[in-house]
Amino acid sequence: MQTRSSALAATPQPAATVLDIGSLPLQLEDLTRERIKALPKPALQELSVLLAEMDRGIGHAREQLTAALDDLYGDAARAQLLDAGKDTGTTHLTDGDLAITVEIKKSVSWDQDELAAIAQRIASNGDDPAEYIDVKYSVSERKFAAWPETLRRPFEAARTLKPAKPAFRLAINGEGK
Repeated sequence: MQTRSSALAATPQPAATVLDIGSLPLQLEDLTRERIKALPKPALQELSVLLAEMDRGIGHAREQLTAALDDLYGDAARAQLLDAGKDTGTTHLTDGDLAITVEIKKSVSWDQDELAAIAQRIASNGDDPAEYIDVKYSVSERKFAAWPETLRRPFEAARTLKPAKPAFRLAINGEGK
């Protein structure tokens, strides 16, 4: 199982990735549902493994690219935003012929215990906390399953089970599992 794709070279090459699956060279762009269903079973398993490996490799490469770009341009982008009186947002930089757009998104988290205390104070003053605070109730599935039947029964009407998308792992019989 090999992947053949254009490596980073001095001259940019087209990014049409060709996958060698057994003796079946396939381009990623040509992988349709129908073509995949028609693959021999060993090739189907090999494609599954190959795509998982490519996902990991792409994820790693993307993390490294982001880290390198942050090393190169992050401080300048943050300084430019701070000069505009902002911690987050979108800013634009140039480096020679390269135009760089940097977006620093907000990441907000709320202290749940503090919000619960605020909600109690709002309610004790006669107001509806739902006008100010979004509340989402949930029950841990592991805890729910461990409860005795008498405790679970009243909660069952509030519980909806929806199957998630299936996940598949393929292996050739006799090869490691």
